Amino acid sequence: MNKITFLSLLLTAIVLTSCKKTKYTPDGPSDIRIHNVSSLAYDSVVIITSWGNNEYGTVDPGAKTEYKRFEKAFPREQVNMYIDSVSYEFPPDDSIRVLLQQGKFTFELDVDTVAESLSIHVIADAPLDDM
Repeated sequence: MNKITFLSLLLTAIVLTSCKKTKYTPDGPSDIRIHNVSSLAYDSVVIITSWGNNEYGTVDPGAKTEYKRFEKAFPREQVNMYIDSVSYEFPPDDSIRVLLQQGKFTFELDVDTVAESLSIHVIADAPLDDM
């Protein structure tokens, strides 16, 4: 066997063994819940990503929602909600482009209705149960 044939076979073996299919990727899925850290009730809360949307309903002051699964998500995604019947749409922060890893995360949301701004603090809670 000549050197080129040997190297071709070796390279093929490396590629085939490294192309193992898995159910999950390092960049997701991510389970995200909302924690309302403000004194205002958030109604019809929705997180919108390029990989799907999840509705969280009403989140009372101090309350936490159940986790919702996202195939992939960034730490600052599009968040839409109503506060006192006023619609708020908070766009994603395109400067934060590192995907969340596999796991459970809490998005602590605090809205300033005067400045119409949203503060998101992301907390890594735990690994996924079904990993």
